[in-house]
Amino acid sequence: MTTELSKEKLEEYRSAFEMFDLNNSGLITSDELASMFHNFQQFPTKEELKSMIDNYASNSQEGINFEGFCKLMQRSEKLDTNEMKEAFSVFDQNHDGVIDQQELHNLMKNIGEEFTENQIAILMNEIDFDKDGAISFEDFKKLFEEK
Repeated sequence: MTTELSKEKLEEYRSAFEMFDLNNSGLITSDELASMFHNFQQFPTKEELKSMIDNYASNSQEGINFEGFCKLMQRSEKLDTNEMKEAFSVFDQNHDGVIDQQELHNLMKNIGEEFTENQIAILMNEIDFDKDGAISFEDFKKLFEEK
């Protein structure tokens, strides 16, 4: 599983794993997993934590090892991407795979914001990271990525 990840992604996951493995045991325990979620203002129940441990721990371990943690992180990122695709499709009114200037203008108008064509052009330019004249899904994702 971990061999499918890029070197950069493995390093990112390793850093996160080490940060949450508070006792440096090589396993993220239920308590450490709860602490991890609390950092993100999420509060799973003991049963939910046990279920995660059961799903991502290997061989009846008392916690999640690095490989299990990588699986958990990949699943989490996949869910985030699916949620983002759903949000993008709401903005992509004609479902052509991009948000054009007119769709952006309609969206702003629908949420009660009146923008001039010039203001929409400026906003479009700020969001259109690849400068192809439309907001692609990749552009949209970059809006929400951590800097």
